[in-house]
Amino acid sequence: MPAEQNKEEKMLEEYKAKTRGSAKLFEAAKQVSPGGVMAGIKFFEPYPIFMRHAKGAHMKDVDGNDYIDYLMSYGALILGHGNEQVRRAAEQVFEKFGTTVTGTPSEIEVEYGTLLRDLYHPGGLIRFTNSGLEATLLAVRLAKAYTGRSCVAKFEGHYHGAVEHLLVSYNSPMSKMGDPERPEPVSDSKDVRDETLSESLILPFNDWESTESLIVERAEELACVILEPFEEGVIAGTPGFMRNLRKLTTDLGIPLIYDEVKTGFRVRIGGASEFYSIFPDLTCLGKIIGGGLPVGAVVGSQELMEQLGQGAKGRGGVFHSGTFNGNPMTLSVGKATIDELRSGDNFMEICVRTKALKDSISTSLSHHRIPACILGEGGMFNIYITEGQVINYRDVQSSDLRFRRLLDMGLLNGGVYLKPTNRFCLSLAHSDDDIRVTGDKLEAVLDELGPPIPKRT
Repeated sequence: MPAEQNKEEKMLEEYKAKTRGSAKLFEAAKQVSPGGVMAGIKFFEPYPIFMRHAKGAHMKDVDGNDYIDYLMSYGALILGHGNEQVRRAAEQVFEKFGTTVTGTPSEIEVEYGTLLRDLYHPGGLIRFTNSGLEATLLAVRLAKAYTGRSCVAKFEGHYHGAVEHLLVSYNSPMSKMGDPERPEPVSDSKDVRDETLSESLILPFNDWESTESLIVERAEELACVILEPFEEGVIAGTPGFMRNLRKLTTDLGIPLIYDEVKTGFRVRIGGASEFYSIFPDLTCLGKIIGGGLPVGAVVGSQELMEQLGQGAKGRGGVFHSGTFNGNPMTLSVGKATIDELRSGDNFMEICVRTKALKDSISTSLSHHRIPACILGEGGMFNIYITEGQVINYRDVQSSDLRFRRLLDMGLLNGGVYLKPTNRFCLSLAHSDDDIRVTGDKLEAVLDELGPPIPKRT
């Protein structure tokens, strides 16, 4: 039996022995929900861990195992679990409003909306939604209405939510993706129709020459260009690439959309726009701006946003609505989150601890002679096991994902929680001791694994 396979089976048996309660609940969950989860992203092999309690930077599962949490609900909980300021904000909603939602406008919409608008698009307008998916969907609708065009340009490997016209070339096998300089659109879901593929232009991230050529070629068809300014939340667009993209889309009259669902409040409090000092026409936000409650938002230029008008139904505008959009509970908790994040040196403290963990991991991998690239800004990062650079989706897929999954399984068994191969997200609740313990756990896993077996060429 190959050595790496033997190690994988050993780790898998240890995982199963520690999480019998999760295994039992997963079997019950499969009788309730397709695949045993309520969101596809929550599943990983052999079955996900069911959590029972969380506080600060720690979680406890149904079997009583403790974990240092680096998933932080996919980055949404930048203050940690059960932050007191967030808890107090939720309690005050009942004290002030007497209810969770009224179905009417409220002061907090104006207050929090102004704060986010000034951070992400000064002088623009904002509309709240209930998820990042709703935000990207609305942004693309606004761009299509504004331009009168239907083709959407997006980048390989960039995720913008589970909606048909954006589930293209996000997580596709490279064997189907064609020439790296002229990628083929590939369906990532059975419901994506051929018409959707024909109205999708797929671009190669961080390859300016090819991107420029493809956009210019189909400029008259393009409703928008949408991208994650940091692919997977951590792989930065180079400054030159981002400047050129902004200039070209402006010159051609094509709305540029940033999907900052992952990077908002994370790479900087003002997101990638603050990091690059480059503002798109529309920015999509989600997760983190609700402090742990479902939320999304589109922030952008008055010219595009004013298409929404006062309802806009039947008036030649873009209709958008939702009973829970901008509800007092979510926005109050969201505002408490950013207020705490901006208080004193709190955001910088998160960045400092994130760097400390990155440095610790880098030192350990180097000590064990494991080639790796660690990427990310602000309060999150990811690890790619590779000897080469990582600047786009194809580089990610060419890295040693098998060894990374083994590494993550070992960390899970040792009490460090993250979804295998996913990014690390830190919070204000993580302590210096958490960082030290995580480094020790990683060392133990690397000692057990040894170096990765080179891929056959």
